[in-house]
Amino acid sequence: MKALAVNGSPKGESSNSNEILGMLRAAIPNAEWETLSSIREWRKPGSAEESLLASDAVVIAFPLYVDGIPSSLMALLERFAAALAAERDSAARGYPGSSGPPRGAVKTRRLYGAANCGFYEGAQNSVALELLSHFAGANGLTWCGGIGIGTGEMIARMKTVPPQASIRRPVTEAVARLARAVAAGESLEENLFVQHRFPRWLFKLMGEAGWRRWLRSNGGRTRDLHARPLTDGV
Repeated sequence: MKALAVNGSPKGESSNSNEILGMLRAAIPNAEWETLSSIREWRKPGSAEESLLASDAVVIAFPLYVDGIPSSLMALLERFAAALAAERDSAARGYPGSSGPPRGAVKTRRLYGAANCGFYEGAQNSVALELLSHFAGANGLTWCGGIGIGTGEMIARMKTVPPQASIRRPVTEAVARLARAVAAGESLEENLFVQHRFPRWLFKLMGEAGWRRWLRSNGGRTRDLHARPLTDGV
């Protein structure tokens, strides 16, 4: 099986999305993996499209941006759509009088998704995975489901913690279930939404502390977090 792993994070190899793909590749060592891990790679003319067309399964990992997909990843998906359309057109032209390519003329490819976000709840990724499913349906790919991971900033930070540790287990088990589906050429019964086994109140507290730290490092003040510049004076 030829599998294409697409890291849809603008952060590239240092991202949580890339860590998810690393876990997935390790769980399916017998697959022939190719990875697109940075926007710079995507911009090489034709290379990303060639990788897509050569694949049997595609796994796209990405961070949640405004309940959706990062614009850089959207641009790549548009290129994928154009390549898939050209493939279908080429097959149709090869069979004059046909209303479409005959069975087997266009390769069947499976698409999986793995979204992560900085919100606590993994279910926050549901709309983004739905967008990916619509992309699959519109472009002749077989949508096979995906996973949505909350507490996303903890993914890379937890990588030295044993996978079976209680705090990591919901995430590592979700990735393992996705890996089994990819390896078997099957679909998940439904999208999986998980987060690290970590108290919500403590996650919120640590997140707020992080915002204040970043604010101070950029010369701001805590009260600036509550600024409403577009409504002040209204």
